[in-house]
Amino acid sequence: MALPAAQRRILPPVTVVLDRRDDARFTAAALAASRPRAGRITVHPTVGTARTEVLLHDHLTALGRSMAGPGARGLADEDRAERAVRAWMWAEGIRHVIVLRSHLRIDLHYLLDLHAATGSALTLVWHAPALRRDMERLLNSLDHRVVDTLAAAREAFHEPLVRTPGAPVRQPCARGRVLIPGWDLPATLLPPAVVRERIRRHIAHPLHAAALTAAWATGASSHRLRGARLQDLTPCGDELALPMTVSPGPGPVSRHGTREAFRIPARLRSNLLAAAHYRRLADTRPSARLFTALHADRLSALAAACGLRVPA
Repeated sequence: MALPAAQRRILPPVTVVLDRRDDARFTAAALAASRPRAGRITVHPTVGTARTEVLLHDHLTALGRSMAGPGARGLADEDRAERAVRAWMWAEGIRHVIVLRSHLRIDLHYLLDLHAATGSALTLVWHAPALRRDMERLLNSLDHRVVDTLAAAREAFHEPLVRTPGAPVRQPCARGRVLIPGWDLPATLLPPAVVRERIRRHIAHPLHAAALTAAWATGASSHRLRGARLQDLTPCGDELALPMTVSPGPGPVSRHGTREAFRIPARLRSNLLAAAHYRRLADTRPSARLFTALHADRLSALAAACGLRVPA
């Protein structure tokens, strides 16, 4: 797969770390470099399979998302899993992806597509004496470099993170705004940082994470949340407007319904932004529903998995 020359010029070069002797120190250095909150993750592919959906699930695990339980439901499909990876990477500012065991028969084309789509730096760790011919041909179509010493590998793993021109940019939040009625914090003693970590550990699907976040932050029922549209979330995720009345069933929100604005705590905004990005990858209409196929029983199960209380 050869990328167009114009696209290659704006992407950071792909780095290949050639671990000729399969030295455990290379693996340890790559794992130690993983800092999701600093914008860098290390993916450890599952051995024994070349299925792309498994690699995608490994990628979600590297992002700190559990692939077990109800929070991962709906991500078995390759297309949805890839959209989830891109959504979380964008919302959480991941700018460097390190992939171990890249000499295995994993989907390198998927990784290069992700590199091109997100503008994130890509470092492939190749645990073998030499590159295969197919890998050499692939690299010849890319701006790349190869390093083969432990010192150079450590330097590559920890390179400064620079945003690539053309990559999506998060919008800054407006300051000094007054929301009516709005909440600065939900009426609970549980800090938003704790809620965020519980959701991170148990929910991999961006739509599920966002729905639970919105229910906890606004106190709205699943029925009311179903009326939220993409245009109801501000670009920086600090405010979500919900309809005060919605028409029953799966039909459109009443045009005459009024909306109520709720402030989303800063720690939880990335969940809603990930959901919005996930939806826009499939439907760019501002009127598209933000939360699709959201049912009360599903929301209750997600809340129970995270140890949270939300309205039915």
